[in-house]
Amino acid sequence: MATTESAQRSGEQARTKIIGIALQHFGQHGYRGGSLARIAAEAGISQSGLLHHFGTKAALLQAVLGARDIQDLVTTGTGLEDFVAMDFEELLEFLVRVVRNNAGSPDLVRLAHLVAAEASGPDHPAYEWVVGRLRFLQSLIGDALRRSIDAGTVRADADIRGVTEWLIAMSEGLENQWLLDPEVDMVGSFERFVAELRRSVSAAN
Repeated sequence: MATTESAQRSGEQARTKIIGIALQHFGQHGYRGGSLARIAAEAGISQSGLLHHFGTKAALLQAVLGARDIQDLVTTGTGLEDFVAMDFEELLEFLVRVVRNNAGSPDLVRLAHLVAAEASGPDHPAYEWVVGRLRFLQSLIGDALRRSIDAGTVRADADIRGVTEWLIAMSEGLENQWLLDPEVDMVGSFERFVAELRRSVSAAN
């Protein structure tokens, strides 16, 4: 029993190490430019040893993207159950926390943008992740707005689709600028946008 548990812990540690290295590697080179041989060498194992843990390059990328999503939740202190009841104010606070945390995690931001640029069709292993992430954000923002409209804190005539598109475009656009030019005030600009958006849709106006 002890030997089995020790082997399981060792395997989990190896997987965690590989995922961390692969996250940086795919973030720098993309999926198509990524090299399993280089990832394995940096992890101190053979390529066959890496494939023992993940099976394929596509499976490794999907594990990396899953780990990235979990890290977003952990660093913002958000549980999956929190999304079910978020109103618009809580959603804005959550998105601000995400942007603030991203400012300290350029590898995570670069990975998402590079993979999204590559995954233009369903033949890419990250295509479903990219599309699913967009659909999740659209649903999350729309549902939060509807809750706040029903509660009377957001104007009944608020443009749900427009606000959803603005929020996603602003956060991703600022991330892209920041990746190209670290002097861009990604956090400050997003916070100012959120403040203006909050005022524009407030039922108190």
